[in-house]
Amino acid sequence: MKKISLLAMFTLAAAFSVSAQAADRVGDFTLIDNNGKAHQLSKYAYNKALVIVSQATGCTTNQENIARYKQLRTNWDHRGVSFVMLNSDVRDERAGIRAEEAVWKYDFPILDDETQLVAESLGITYAGQVVVVDPVRMNVLYRGPLPAQPANAPLGQVLTAIVADGADSRQMETVAVEAEGGAGAGCALEFPARDANLADVPDYETEIAPILIERCVGCHVEGGIGPFAMNSHMMIQGWSPMIREVLMTGRMPPMQIDPTIREFTNNGNIPVEERQKLIHWINAGSPRN
Repeated sequence: MKKISLLAMFTLAAAFSVSAQAADRVGDFTLIDNNGKAHQLSKYAYNKALVIVSQATGCTTNQENIARYKQLRTNWDHRGVSFVMLNSDVRDERAGIRAEEAVWKYDFPILDDETQLVAESLGITYAGQVVVVDPVRMNVLYRGPLPAQPANAPLGQVLTAIVADGADSRQMETVAVEAEGGAGAGCALEFPARDANLADVPDYETEIAPILIERCVGCHVEGGIGPFAMNSHMMIQGWSPMIREVLMTGRMPPMQIDPTIREFTNNGNIPVEERQKLIHWINAGSPRN
């Protein structure tokens, strides 16, 4: 297995802070893009890698690098690498994302991460950041800016390694790159819900249980059509990894309707704030108190 060479990393040290660690993992997720199409990470498994470019409307880093994004795609898409953008800016809505695309012609699917939960799981902190994921094993292989010379920089080396015959991302590390001066000259993103829920973890009795009662218990009761009953904290805590997965992939609750199309009575959508609370509570260990 090819790995990022130490010599190459030291050569780039003058311009970047480069580190490598055991590969980060990310859970499966599903998001809707600017054209209303659903994208699920695991359904990119026919590719060797998925390149995700963090994007925000009005971000000059994105706008100035459009040609370079397209060149990167041209260099790699015929070698089993797919490309998408991810909008996780708390200020942006789908209409604004569409308007940005209409003006700047990114020509990439722009996934609407309205809860910011996908960006959190990928470790994204700014627009302009690039993340490379193995969509089969869900390993994060690269996280950093788009380098000026992508072929010779860590990004190019990571892509070369993962598309090689016999490549196995389990033998690769997550290469994290940060340009001098902070966030790689990108546009910093704010995560107010994450920060609030980290500072004060949602309370099970007063915040989490009412959401579950309202959104889930209609099916998840003894004798109900749900595969388990949400009748105790212990039961919910035990099923928390599955609850997180079905929320992140949109498999549950049923009858979710894209709210940007039109409103439907009795749809299964969970409001953004409630999804954030549930996931952040699960990430905190699903505490009882």
